[in-house]
Amino acid sequence: MVEMVFAVLIIAFIFTLFIKNNRVASIISLVVSLFPLAAFLDWGREFGINLISIGFENTMNINMAGITLHFSISPLAWFFGIMLFSLIPPILLYSYSFFSKNDGFYPFMILLMVSVMGILLSSDFLSFFLFWELMALGIFIMICRNGDRKAMVRYLSYSVLSGVLILAGIALLYHMNGTLLFAEIMLKADFETMVAITMLIIGFAIKAALMPLHTWVPPVYSTSDEPFVAFLSGGLSKIGYYGMLLLLFAMPGARVMEAYINSSIATYLLAIIGSLTAFFATFLAIFEDDLRKLLAYSSIAQLGYIAVGIGTGSSIAMAGALFQAFNHAFFKATLFLAAGSVAYRTGKWKISELGGVAYKMPLTFMAALFAIFALAAIPITSGFAAKWLLYEAAIERRYVFIAPIMLIAGVGAFLYSFRILYGVFLGENRYPDIKEAPKPMVAGMFLLVMPLIIFLIFPGYMLDMMDSFLSSAGLATISHSPYVIHTTLGNYNTIAVIVGMMFAMIPAFLIYVLRKQHLVDFEDNFIGGEIPSLYEHISMHAAHNFYKPLKDVVMPYLEGGATSIYSSLYKVVEKIADGARKIYDGVVQDYAIYVMLFLLIIAGWLLW
Repeated sequence: MVEMVFAVLIIAFIFTLFIKNNRVASIISLVVSLFPLAAFLDWGREFGINLISIGFENTMNINMAGITLHFSISPLAWFFGIMLFSLIPPILLYSYSFFSKNDGFYPFMILLMVSVMGILLSSDFLSFFLFWELMALGIFIMICRNGDRKAMVRYLSYSVLSGVLILAGIALLYHMNGTLLFAEIMLKADFETMVAITMLIIGFAIKAALMPLHTWVPPVYSTSDEPFVAFLSGGLSKIGYYGMLLLLFAMPGARVMEAYINSSIATYLLAIIGSLTAFFATFLAIFEDDLRKLLAYSSIAQLGYIAVGIGTGSSIAMAGALFQAFNHAFFKATLFLAAGSVAYRTGKWKISELGGVAYKMPLTFMAALFAIFALAAIPITSGFAAKWLLYEAAIERRYVFIAPIMLIAGVGAFLYSFRILYGVFLGENRYPDIKEAPKPMVAGMFLLVMPLIIFLIFPGYMLDMMDSFLSSAGLATISHSPYVIHTTLGNYNTIAVIVGMMFAMIPAFLIYVLRKQHLVDFEDNFIGGEIPSLYEHISMHAAHNFYKPLKDVVMPYLEGGATSIYSSLYKVVEKIADGARKIYDGVVQDYAIYVMLFLLIIAGWLLW
């Protein structure tokens, strides 16, 4: 049965390559995307989640040229499979109206499905790496479809670096263990293992866009088609974290980094990098005028929270990390699709050029509004439950640096979320002639919002999905019921939170209804809070320069950032290369001397 799923996907990939009609290719890809989703839903019975019963086998071996590729389902792979393959059908439904022709999007989306399924089901590092590189190829081709050279070069450079580091780490583990099977690789507390794990984690961190390995994300996200970016940001970005979790928590002898140092320094370092990623990327998002780049930096920031959970390493932290990963998958995919819908109707991407879109696109606004609430972790959303677990884990571990940094990043999320809400959807209606997005696009967005609503009301169901992984990783499961999460520091009751928020809103609603109202011109809606004479002609409206006073203080410290680091490194390497180039002067006698020196060094090393 597993072979059948792979076969269907591969046949559909080849078939859609030659189909020019967008509608036909869209329907075919949508139908075949249900096969892997059905398989993962069926495998839920292996982990106590009885959703459907079809009878898919959970193991498969492929023999070719004397090499065996091993595949099986694990608790971690199942969780990520449900998350990723639930994203794809709504995105493909959205794409039905978004694209006017089949220019490669559909076949390579199917290829990405094949690669993701292969990565998640791999039981050995050879299979894992083959499908990892297939995924990298599929992403690169998707980026190439838009022809942006900067995006292509950036992604290709980072992807090659990621692949080399992962391959080197795998080679070291094979050298030490003599096997590539996950179940037979024993991670030991020695220097070689530490080096291998470090290379693998850095390779995975590139795909997860952890700072300072994130600079490929803004150009790629801001130039690629929104349906693809929705899957890239919401889904494929999590594959890097899947690799980290697989390495640190799902293999024999896992958590070797902490054992090697005999303290929590190494994992604490990962948590610090995650919190700083959330912090700095949030400020970059606050000041960004391009809606796509704002969402790109927001995605980097929200992914940083997952690294905090993995680095903290406790049961509560891991539950928060997985909860955050699931939430981010759906609210960020929804936001990218909503941004695509706005651009589909207006042709604009800059927030300063948008405004009042909600009046003509109310359904798109509603989907984006709920996604923004989840992103900003408003208490009546599942995003609040995820971040509450992460905050509690940091407090429980007494991470006095990380908890405040996450809190500041969380406040920053409100700031850039407000810019999206007011600058794009509310305020002055600058596009009175536009209309709502096509029905398939609206349907796709609301299908992505549904899991956020379900896990808002029933957060316990999310914990049910991760219980098997926590147990297999040697971590305690979190006590919970469908509505309540029980932890050592307190309880999170969704019913109480929802009721409390409703009662809190009643006075605000009454004040709004009963207050004396008067109409004002839009130009009088001066909400920047600054005296106009301080900035003369500069508008402080929410859609443009709203956070300029903050930007004037913060941006001098953020300008350049990781890019300046890489530029400096490039200059150093360039100087070394120029110096090395002078050795090759074209004189035969000099080359003979170089050969003799090399042979003497080798002979000395062998004798020593």
